[in-house]
Amino acid sequence: MNKERIATVFLIVLTNTIGATVILPMLPLYVEKQFGASPLQATLVIAAFYAAQILAAPWLGKLSDRFGRRPILILSQVGTLVAYLMFFFAPQLGAGLERVGLALGMSGGLGAIYLARILDGLTGGNVSVAEAYASDISDAKSRTQALGLIGGAIGVGHILGPALAAILSGISLLAPIVGAAVMSAVTLLLTIVLLEETLTPEKRTAAKSTPAAPSIRHLISRRPVALILATAFVIGLYMAAVMASFALYAERALFPNQPPEVVAQNAGVMIVVMGLGVAVSQMLLVGPLVKRLGEQVVVILGGGLLIVSAIGFGSATSATTAALPILAYALGYSISWPSLQSLMTRFGSKETVGRLLGLFQSAFSLALILAPIAAGLLIEQMGPRAVFYNGAWLMGFATLLAVVLAHMDLPNRDGTPIAHVAEAEPQNFLKRFHH
Repeated sequence: MNKERIATVFLIVLTNTIGATVILPMLPLYVEKQFGASPLQATLVIAAFYAAQILAAPWLGKLSDRFGRRPILILSQVGTLVAYLMFFFAPQLGAGLERVGLALGMSGGLGAIYLARILDGLTGGNVSVAEAYASDISDAKSRTQALGLIGGAIGVGHILGPALAAILSGISLLAPIVGAAVMSAVTLLLTIVLLEETLTPEKRTAAKSTPAAPSIRHLISRRPVALILATAFVIGLYMAAVMASFALYAERALFPNQPPEVVAQNAGVMIVVMGLGVAVSQMLLVGPLVKRLGEQVVVILGGGLLIVSAIGFGSATSATTAALPILAYALGYSISWPSLQSLMTRFGSKETVGRLLGLFQSAFSLALILAPIAAGLLIEQMGPRAVFYNGAWLMGFATLLAVVLAHMDLPNRDGTPIAHVAEAEPQNFLKRFHH
């Protein structure tokens, strides 16, 4: 593994993730206060990004195979930077949309925000391209470590981004957008100056002769694989709903009658605490728990903790009373998600494990699109606590699926069946855990 190059990619992914996550805590509040968005319209701003991303990411991957990693990374980051500039100038762009009759029944500024999110999503597949770059510069023995470092950069970015948002939101709701644009410009500069191309024309030609990957239908034909995907999708719905609606929930349930800047700042701090809880749990708890209980049982435990978090959030009336559900959410997420990912890899060979993890990520991406829409509708029609009370039912269903999964015999890494997975290799979980 080329340490200098992987360090460069780590820095690029870290900076990119900080820029992307710095706007999440305040974005629904911003469009609600600045452009009069309804709760549904505010959460749709989150969903629009992921809808565009799930459509574009495979194409960006194919383009990187054809034209090289570096130009596609640069192109995607230019798109992200332009999207942040569109955020900043949304009122002016919106006025232009209104003049030409393209507001589509909403304020022109909100329409400009949607266009910016769609553009960011269409060019936002740079993490998968960065992972491909990391794979290019590592050998078979160090590839897992290289990909784990990329996942680590994403995880650290998901902590530092909301932390920076909490600081900048105290200035104004627009300040995190400026911060995101600056981070994006830094990332683009790092890519142009430091990153060298890895996929030479000769390698691209050789890649064309690689045998075709197995079909999706073949990969999910085994019942445990379908059950793992279903469990991940249901848990992903709750996780995505929490992230998309947390600022609106905090405004209405935890910090009523507070200025939006204060709400965004406090919500950012709480999200940082969640991220720290996830990071600490992954480092200290996941391995020992899986070694003692096995991955299947750990998924059940994680589902139970997520039920507790949903009920707790639904009942909380202040930041203090939200402390327990924050802890339960962090623990439940941190132990169930990598365990599901690791279970998924047991059904693949070296040639198919990437495709299986891609299917896993696709299930989560679908949840990232649907959950914000559902959360917005629930807030509009039933109030902010309804997101969590319905989330408790969802997590109950996910836990039931996990119980069914625990009664199935799963293969070892060598393909031999076993009744339990207590002898799994927990040290590999964190390397596979990509946010």
